[in-house]
Amino acid sequence: MHGMTGVRGVTGYTYRFPLPPHPIAAEQARIVTRLALDTWDMDGIADDALLIVAELVTNAMKIGDVFHLTLSCQGDTVLIEVSDGSEAIPDPQQQSLSRVDGRGLLLVEACSKDWGWRLEDDGGKTVWALCADTKPYKPAVQNAL
Repeated sequence: MHGMTGVRGVTGYTYRFPLPPHPIAAEQARIVTRLALDTWDMDGIADDALLIVAELVTNAMKIGDVFHLTLSCQGDTVLIEVSDGSEAIPDPQQQSLSRVDGRGLLLVEACSKDWGWRLEDDGGKTVWALCADTKPYKPAVQNAL
């Protein structure tokens, strides 16, 4: 994919991908995320990670400028970050039967190990979420006497 950069570092792999404020951006972000998860052999968190990416990207698209998706892997944890030009603080909306939107960050919270946001020194903000592979530990089979 054009514009995607992968960097192998001491702490693992990181992919950073610019996305346009266009409805296709959410699908592009899911494709990139799926490719990264496949590369890292992290299919166990795919459902949660893809939902988180879709929600964070949808929020960033509303700003109306190019934004960035960054995916990083360290051990059994994937860090998902979406950076945009707005300094508006992310606000999880309270559930309401009369609202049809505003639940995205509640989904991010439910599907992630942790999430948060930070203002960037050069302007804008980054909303992040951690997805951990919680597959149960299976020790190697040992010979029984």
